[in-house]
Amino acid sequence: MLRWWLVQKLPSRIFARRRYGTYGTSYSGDAFGLPHVRVLGPTIWCTTAIGATYLGCAAYEVYSDAQEVKRGRSRSGWMSSSSSSSSSSSSITFEQLEVDRALSHVRGSYWSGSDRHRSRGTMDAWTPSWLTESSGVVRAAILANAGIYAVNNLVPSTWMHFAHIASSGRNYTLFTSMFGHASLMHLGFNMYALTQFAPHVQQNKIFQGSNSHFAAFYLGSGLAASLGHHLSTVWPNKLGRMSAGLGASGAIMAILASFAMSEPNAQIGIMFIPGSLPAQQALMGLTLFELYGLFIGIPWLPLGHAAHLTGLVVGAAYVHFDGRKRLWTPTRRLAFYSLQRVNMI
Repeated sequence: MLRWWLVQKLPSRIFARRRYGTYGTSYSGDAFGLPHVRVLGPTIWCTTAIGATYLGCAAYEVYSDAQEVKRGRSRSGWMSSSSSSSSSSSSITFEQLEVDRALSHVRGSYWSGSDRHRSRGTMDAWTPSWLTESSGVVRAAILANAGIYAVNNLVPSTWMHFAHIASSGRNYTLFTSMFGHASLMHLGFNMYALTQFAPHVQQNKIFQGSNSHFAAFYLGSGLAASLGHHLSTVWPNKLGRMSAGLGASGAIMAILASFAMSEPNAQIGIMFIPGSLPAQQALMGLTLFELYGLFIGIPWLPLGHAAHLTGLVVGAAYVHFDGRKRLWTPTRRLAFYSLQRVNMI
């Protein structure tokens, strides 16, 4: 395999060095002539993309909340003239939006019945339908992943734009690779796991049914997982520099970890394996499995262990450190004052 690579890929390696070797921090190949991998450039790009994703989703939600408050006041007769409308619009505060969103979540939970006592025994005892309005992100993700898989099969030349190769020098594939899948089975397993866990996570105390917050978390986790895969080709997986990383599993691992941290006693089953175990134990076992695969390797199971492990860490940390309080709410506040400054709310 190595001899084949040296014969078949060495010219492309030389081209990649000439084209991409001067951007960001590069790590030289080893004695076998492995291609360079940039670190600084992709890290900055990915961090910026995550920040832009959160700010964009927060701005959309804040703007929608402000419009809803205005419509509510209008229906209540608070606005009787254009002048009072202007005054009312300017009197909207961020604290009012936060209170209104919290009340909307409580009302939504009441009418949907999701505030009833939730069994700690099994997931299925309180499974909300993934077709509900609050799970729009799940539907959008499934359509996007399925659509891109179809396009990649119909137009094979597009595949390279939805797979991240660490030595290629393309930063945008850190994002697009989370929508690419290698096979129909790969796509099916990922989308099945998404439908099983995402609706539960979106309704927990961190996300409170917010489509925008959950979308930011899903996309941000996918970006972080892609970066984790990229950095792992510097060490310990140097031979992975020329292999393609793709799939939504990094983001799904973050969702799974968030579920396990929120509902540690819920029972999780593994496909094709009888029985189940508590979510917290499943999380620990899965983490050990990914660590073993990353540092020791499982030749017969070529998974993206670095991306999976990064997703697990991101998801668990997001719940443990209360990502809503420490990240989402400050981002909403920034978005509110930014929109207010340009008179959009």
